[in-house]
Amino acid sequence: MRRSSGEARTWSTKQTMRTEGTNGMYCVCREHVELAIDKFVDEYEDAPDLVNLQTTAFSAWTAPEHCEWCGNPAEILVV
Repeated sequence: MRRSSGEARTWSTKQTMRTEGTNGMYCVCREHVELAIDKFVDEYEDAPDLVNLQTTAFSAWTAPEHCEWCGNPAEILVV
């Protein structure tokens, strides 16, 4: 799934979810999206998917409330 088009989406636990530090998932504010993309590309040499956390529901995962690099609300999942 690429960038969300504004409709709500649900992800199941069967889809691979990564956690930062071990598997490269980043929950960030809009200010830090570019940094998260750069870190993902450096690690995986591939473009990540960007998921809008405000329009996406997860069946077995709760997104962090705050950006991984600052105190702003997390808006984008880079995975």
